[in-house]
Amino acid sequence: MSLATDLRNTLRDKLQQRRVQMLADLRDESISDEGTLAVRSHRGETDDEAVVESMDAVEIASTARDATELAAIDSALQRLDTPDFGICIDCGAEIEPARLLAEPTVLRCTACQQRFEHQHHTPGGARL
Repeated sequence: MSLATDLRNTLRDKLQQRRVQMLADLRDESISDEGTLAVRSHRGETDDEAVVESMDAVEIASTARDATELAAIDSALQRLDTPDFGICIDCGAEIEPARLLAEPTVLRCTACQQRFEHQHHTPGGARL
């Protein structure tokens, strides 16, 4: 059974809204005051080099996370009108509508995602 049109439209709206937000976040994180591409640095905020390095590492990780999420959103938008959207990539079962509404970029049903995380020991409490 394929996803209902109204559910697809709701998911498209959610994805597009999140995409706009992610683009704004990435622009804020990676464009310098001069308009060039740059990751924000915390040099000059403290004399403690270790603290600066840690704060800069957090900025880089945040930008990378946002770029990864943007790629997942773009991928979901491309798949949205295909018959495979909402179908688990591992078992072929339909992904629960509530799961898709909570996170429209998911690729796996809950059971397969849990199995995937267990097998791959996904660090940092990865989301389902």
